[in-house]
Amino acid sequence: MKKIVYKNEIGERTDKFLAQEFSEFSRSYFERLILDNKVLVNGRKIKANQILKLDDEITIDFIAQVQHKDPQGEDIALNIIFEDDNVMVINKPAGLVVHPAVGHSGNTLINALLNHFPKISEAVYDKENPISRLRPGLVHRLDKDTSGIMIVAKNERAMHSLSKQIQNRTVKKIYVGLCYGWPKNEEGTMQSFLGRHPKNRKKIAEISEEKGKEAITDYHVIDNYTHNKDKISLIEFDIKTGRTHQIRVQISNLGHPILGDNFYGNRLSEKLSTRLNISRQLLHAKKLTISLPGESKDQTFEAPLPDDISKVIRELTQN
Repeated sequence: MKKIVYKNEIGERTDKFLAQEFSEFSRSYFERLILDNKVLVNGRKIKANQILKLDDEITIDFIAQVQHKDPQGEDIALNIIFEDDNVMVINKPAGLVVHPAVGHSGNTLINALLNHFPKISEAVYDKENPISRLRPGLVHRLDKDTSGIMIVAKNERAMHSLSKQIQNRTVKKIYVGLCYGWPKNEEGTMQSFLGRHPKNRKKIAEISEEKGKEAITDYHVIDNYTHNKDKISLIEFDIKTGRTHQIRVQISNLGHPILGDNFYGNRLSEKLSTRLNISRQLLHAKKLTISLPGESKDQTFEAPLPDDISKVIRELTQN
């Protein structure tokens, strides 16, 4: 089995860190790997409770007996914006989990893609890595409750072409979100270093440069609204990096969380979201610009605002 090297976060137990980073597998699965000496830190055998230090390198030899079977196709509707022999561009609805994980073994976007095009199971970045096999076609992700545009690869060649562009940061991704309050500046750049929250490991937080990964987001206020005495803004985000929860964390730390975001919202934004009957974070991946495999020119694909965001905007403009 091919080995991979994975950078750690400081101060975390090895087994706990791996279970959080690779949610398809349980903590007990990694405990088993560690006991079998299939997880090394800096090339040395370890115990499951070993605390990781800055710049430790973890080498993982995944074993074949994985927790989940390869995902199967399920009859789940897809909103396909564009499709050719190499890629599919889809408009993902809010509420749809992208790939199987603990607690979501089925009813995901992957299951829908396999049903629509079974050969997408061959679109794997690394066939010797069981995590790759659980995510055929995926070159990027959206949170469960974030709607909008995604591109998926239909074959291995396309997988490597799209992945390379994303890794090289040549792909342009534009999001829009309804946010609490009016930013002091109508446009600007949010730059920080993100990593796991030190107390709540399900959350992402702004942390030190030494421990975090750089996250850069340009923002531009499209429109401002009021609801009674509350201020609301429609903001466009141009992400330069693709970190987990990047927009949600950064705009919340700027004081203007996404409406409906109960994870990173504050007391005022949550109260307003309740009054407006908002049930999910109103963040939408609006536009994607990328070069399709075998082509030299970029193409731009766009997903219109979903009904729930459009409805709130209509209510605000009539207020």
